[in-house]
Amino acid sequence: MAKINYNWNRVKRGDIISFRYKNSQGRILRRTVLVLEPKLRNKAKKKTSDNLIHGIQLEVSNRPTNIELLKILNGAGKVELVDKDKNIFRVDLEGQTKNIYNRLKSLVKKYGIFRTYSYEQARTSQVFLEDLRLPQDFVKELIGEN
Repeated sequence: MAKINYNWNRVKRGDIISFRYKNSQGRILRRTVLVLEPKLRNKAKKKTSDNLIHGIQLEVSNRPTNIELLKILNGAGKVELVDKDKNIFRVDLEGQTKNIYNRLKSLVKKYGIFRTYSYEQARTSQVFLEDLRLPQDFVKELIGEN
């Protein structure tokens, strides 16, 4: 698995990142997330964190959370190549987060993949730009080999 070291201050909408995050049972698992909002202020009355990361969970411990990964990425926006050699992509998100969520609502509900993470807790872990296993035809099209 190829990945690129990254910095939490550089994380922006559309990045596909991975970081270690503790689940409700206390196990620390690597999460790969398509970032919809990197640092959104938490407005809940009983908040446990001041800021939240909103995203679509693509993988847990390098295992895909669903089989329709390409539909999710294309539905969110235009997929772009970041690093050809390491197969690292990002998504140029089209529109506001709420509109993106509404476009992906059927997939999100079907697989239960929308997540919010405590920014403060996630930030204690190292962050990486993560590669994804996408169909070779799609990757070749992005690179411009077709």
